[in-house]
Amino acid sequence: MKSKYLKDLSILLDDYQMDRFEKQDIINDYSEMYDEWIEKGYYEDEVEKKLGHPRSIIRDLTEGHKKIERPLPGSEKVIALSPFVATITFLILGFGFDLWHPGWMIFLIIPVTAIIMSMGKTKQDHLSTALSPFGATVTFLLLGFVFDLWHPGWMVFLIIPVLGIWNSRYSMRKIDLLTALSPFIAVVAYTVLGYYGYFAEGWVVFLIIPMFGIFNYPNKKVMLLWEFLLIGGVTGYLYILLYTETSWEYALLALVPFGLFSLYKSDWSIDGNMPKRYRLVVVLSLIAFLAVGFIFSVWTISWLFFLAIPVYAISTEVGNKQRIVALTPFIALTIFMLVGYFFNLWHLSWIVFLIIPMTAIYKNT
Repeated sequence: MKSKYLKDLSILLDDYQMDRFEKQDIINDYSEMYDEWIEKGYYEDEVEKKLGHPRSIIRDLTEGHKKIERPLPGSEKVIALSPFVATITFLILGFGFDLWHPGWMIFLIIPVTAIIMSMGKTKQDHLSTALSPFGATVTFLLLGFVFDLWHPGWMVFLIIPVLGIWNSRYSMRKIDLLTALSPFIAVVAYTVLGYYGYFAEGWVVFLIIPMFGIFNYPNKKVMLLWEFLLIGGVTGYLYILLYTETSWEYALLALVPFGLFSLYKSDWSIDGNMPKRYRLVVVLSLIAFLAVGFIFSVWTISWLFFLAIPVYAISTEVGNKQRIVALTPFIALTIFMLVGYFFNLWHLSWIVFLIIPMTAIYKNT
C-alpha cells in the first residue's frame, strides 16, 4: 500500500516542471510521515486518509510549478489525417450501404481524435469529460432518429456534468460528492416519473438534494431531527396526495415543519472540502435548467446549462494550452444543439465540431 501510494504520488509529480531533488524531497517527506502514522498504530487505509489522496494534494504540492504538456507522439499527423479517414469512411457508408444518415456522425471521430491525441498522455482527469459530449451526442441522435426518443433521450447529456463532478472527486468527501451529484440523480428520476405521468408526486425526488446536504451539518442531533422532518414531510405529502381526496396544495402542508426548521437554521454552513464556488455553479445550473425548462418548455436544450459545471472545472484546473482544446467540445456542442434545434439543421450543424481539431492543430504546431 505504501509503495503504491508513493508511486502514484511520484507519477503525478512527473507531470510538473520540478527539480528532481525537490520531487525526491516530497516523496521522502511523505514516506516518513507514512511510517510515523504506522508506528502510532494506524492501518494503512487510515494513514492514506490522513495524508490525503495523491490527486487531492498534488495541486498544493506543485503550487508555482507549470504542468508539462505531453501530446502523444505524432499527434499532429494523426489529427491532420483524421478528416480524410472520416471522409473516406463516410463515402463508403453512403455509396456502399446507403447510410448517408446517420453515417455523417463518423465525422465526430475528427474532434475525438484531436482531444485524445492532445490530452491522452497528460494524465488529465478531464479527458473523459472532454470526450463525453461526443458519446452523449451520438447516443442522443441515435435515440432520436432511430427510436424517436428525443425525450427523454436528452438525459444522456447529463453524463457530461456528472463526469465533470466525478473527475473532481479526489478533492471531495464522499458526502460532498453525493451532494454534488444529487441534482442530476433527481433530474433523471423526476423525468422518468414524469414520463409515466407522476409529475405531481415525482417532484419530491428533488428533496434528495437538501437531504444529502443536511448530512454535512456538524451537530448530529440537529442533523437527525432535520432529516426526520424532511422524510416525515415527504411521507406525509405522498400519503395525503395518494390516499385522500385532498389537493396537492393542502398536501404541501406536511412539509411546512421541515420548511420552517430550514428557515430557522438558514445560517448554517457546510464545512466540507467541496469548494463553495463549485456548489454555486451546480445550484445556478440547476435553477437555470428548471426555470428555462418549465417557462419555455425546451427541455431538449435547457440541459445545456449543466455544461457550466465541467466548463468551470476545466477553466480552473486545466493548463492554459490544453484548456482551450478541452473547452472547444462544449462550445461546439452548444452551437450544434442550438442550430440543430432552432433551425432544424442537424445534418449541417455537426460541422461546428471541426473547430476542435482545428484548435488542437493550431495549439500543437
